[in-house]
Amino acid sequence: MLVTTAAIFLFVQYAVFVKKQYEKEEKYPPTWALLVSNAIQGNLGNGTFSSTPNNLDLKLLEPGDIILGGNPGGSYGHYTHAGLYIGNNQVVTMYTSTGVYLEPPEAYHRYHWAAILRVKGDQKQIEEAIKYCSSQLGAPFFILTPKTENGLWYCSKLIWVAYRKQGIDLDPFNSYWVLPDAFIHSPHVQIIDKTEVA
Repeated sequence: MLVTTAAIFLFVQYAVFVKKQYEKEEKYPPTWALLVSNAIQGNLGNGTFSSTPNNLDLKLLEPGDIILGGNPGGSYGHYTHAGLYIGNNQVVTMYTSTGVYLEPPEAYHRYHWAAILRVKGDQKQIEEAIKYCSSQLGAPFFILTPKTENGLWYCSKLIWVAYRKQGIDLDPFNSYWVLPDAFIHSPHVQIIDKTEVA
């Protein structure tokens, strides 16, 4: 038992060290180091939502755009949630309690910071990604699932798979999980709008 406790302690310390080293070099830390470091600090889930709406300009949205939201204290990085705008004031998104479902983009005003990303793809690729995400409505949410296409989704995984099937890999980190932060660092997107609550 003592050996196991010591090993866990050393692993956590190593994760914190790795995260700090990457940040010192202004690089994005490995997913495992980010998650372990945030968990040890008590940062779990989506963090603390803002009581003041952000001013993300939703009029800029086009079908196929990715919307990101993030809060202080989130465990997955700066951005903790992602959705795919499919047009008609609808975003394919998901939560533990709902699975994959549709919500209006205005829901992203409750995040402390938010962004709109446009994928650099042709019209056919974007339309097919939208169709794929829409075909998964009602599917279950499961945060620990690997990046394989297995019918179990978390928000950024569904979007990543939808675009990967069109030949666009939005995960520049090539991690076991694809986090919302990966999208904003991807060379395959253009940042259309980015904001945070003052």
